[in-house]
This record gives sequence, C-alpha cells and structure tokens, in this order.
Amino acid sequence: MAERAVLKVSSQGQVTLRRAMRAALGNPRHLEAWMENGTLLLRPAVSATLAEAEMMFGKQGITRDVLVEALRILKRRQTSDP
Repeated sequence: MAERAVLKVSSQGQVTLRRAMRAALGNPRHLEAWMENGTLLLRPAVSATLAEAEMMFGKQGITRDVLVEALRILKRRQTSDP
C-alpha cells in the first residue's frame, strides 16, 4: 500500500489507523513503533515480554505458568530443528 492518508490523533494521543492500513500490516493486535528521522514507523510486534504476554492472554484464562511452559517448548523445538 503506497497510498498516504491523514490520520486522526485523539486528545489522549491515540492514532486511528484506517482499515486498509491495518490490513496491509496483517491486522495485528500489537504494533512496534519508533521514530526515525522525524517519521513514525510501525510494524507488527513479533514478540512480547512475559508480563506483556500475561496481559494479552490473561483475559483468556492463560496463566503465567502456562506461558512459561509454552516458551520452554518453543525453545526446545528451536534447538532441535535442523
């Protein structure tokens, strides 16, 4: 998507992204944001801290212990992959 758009910024500093922009980013629930040469850059967040994961998944009943075990399994799989 190469189109430009004017985005609304609320008084609380929240930016509303247009549907096409969210779709182009893959409709992520979380975005990583940073400033580069006066330009705001966004990309889908690919990782979160354990505390952030707890906040994201806790509403679905997923506990810290379950997240820790899931991370252990993923690390084990990564080290055993050829």
